[in-house]
Amino acid sequence: MDGIKKDNQRTTHHIEHGGFEEMNSTTDPKTEISTQQDLFDVEDTDINFRSLSWQGAAILIAKLQIGLGALSLPSTFHTLGFFPGILCFVVLSCMTTIAGYVSGNARQYFPQIHSIGDAAEMILGTAAKEVMGVIYYLYLTLVAGAGLLTTSVALNALSDNGACTTVFVAVACAAAFIFGTSFRSLERVSWLSWVGVAGIIIAIWVTAIACLAQDHPAAAPLNSHVPLDLEIRVFPRTNFSQAMGAVSSQLFAVGASGTFFSVSAEMKRPELFTRALICGQSFIVATCIIIASIVYGKVGQYLSSPALGSAGPLIKKIAYGIALPGLVVTAILWSHVAAKYWFVRILRGTPHLQTNTIKHWVTWIGSMAVTAALAFIIVGIIPFFDDFLSLVGALVNPVFTAIFPGIMILFFIAERPTRIQECARNDGSHEYRTTQWLPLALAKWKDGSKETIALLLGILMILAGVFIVVGGTYATVLNIKNSYNEGKVSGFFSCADNS
Repeated sequence: MDGIKKDNQRTTHHIEHGGFEEMNSTTDPKTEISTQQDLFDVEDTDINFRSLSWQGAAILIAKLQIGLGALSLPSTFHTLGFFPGILCFVVLSCMTTIAGYVSGNARQYFPQIHSIGDAAEMILGTAAKEVMGVIYYLYLTLVAGAGLLTTSVALNALSDNGACTTVFVAVACAAAFIFGTSFRSLERVSWLSWVGVAGIIIAIWVTAIACLAQDHPAAAPLNSHVPLDLEIRVFPRTNFSQAMGAVSSQLFAVGASGTFFSVSAEMKRPELFTRALICGQSFIVATCIIIASIVYGKVGQYLSSPALGSAGPLIKKIAYGIALPGLVVTAILWSHVAAKYWFVRILRGTPHLQTNTIKHWVTWIGSMAVTAALAFIIVGIIPFFDDFLSLVGALVNPVFTAIFPGIMILFFIAERPTRIQECARNDGSHEYRTTQWLPLALAKWKDGSKETIALLLGILMILAGVFIVVGGTYATVLNIKNSYNEGKVSGFFSCADNS
């Protein structure tokens, strides 16, 4: 690989850092495995992409998870019922945590991996790389677009629709492009993420405390002669399409595990990824449950979407003012990760990847420009919030949070570390044949309880992902159609107030 030093190979990762070897009861825990050549060089380069600390990775994981879906979570409790809604969110959070664990730690065995497309190529072949790569980039761009949309909601709320919504989206798009292009490594973006996470957390806590302090929900009718009914649903009273739409929104709220390949790829010590995952994921899951429970329990059916508007106009402006930097960081971060996918893919294996050449800068700026423009177009075409999040959560999230991680679990219980060591090539070009490893995985139930549990877990994740894709997409499309029929959605590139 041109421009990458052959002596920069990762050769000593123990079982306590990875975890996949635990599936192999015959492997010595102290056995060291050799892996393939690292994608990024750490010496004699103009830019070091391997500079992200585990603390920085933890805050990136937290920022990738919070910011959009968390704002729509209280409304899912109303649709699914309070207790089923919490249970569903916990189950989905566990599933995405497993997916994040598998995705982030895969780099210890295959350090040439930068994205889920690289992993798909290795496990399923070249065609899978192309399909998965397109879906992955589309997903990243959709979420970046959602970040632009939410930023426009905040600007509308702060200015009382002081300008056309499309103008606000364009302003957010320009900010995402400028700041996203300025930082080429995730280590630099992680500093922005600290500000982003703090802003959104403070904003939703301000909303929750304000809801608790109010005697009367801001959106409830002021009629003293009629008892106020919050219609807090302990159990669901809904139909299939509404329920699946809520499930898709919840998955979107904790469905960023497909990006964890890229986070791990830029860590100084990728063997500490599990620590970063536990810190970032547990903080976000706990925060989402507590905040959503407080807001829904106090406001009930009189929720706003996004939830920052649930405590009335004044608190809404205060909350959006505090959250605005975090919402902009969301658009910056997701645009950055999306652009980095094409940047690395185009320059992989060349000296331009980590050198300040004209080709390096043209590729990076071009990748960011195309991503920002595409996100802007998506926002103009899809000008709604809840159903937009549900559509992304249903159509593409399950691929990265359930289906492909399930496939990876089957792969790792079939291809033990010793086999990986035997098959790996130093140039990182090895592909495993599905016809070889899949039968081995399916036969592992004979090898003991650990292998059986891992096998069942992988199969269940694949089936769950397929169910959410089919059911969630169908339900969300119906909801979007109904919204248009009822006149609840404005036209393309609308100037209407979306706050």
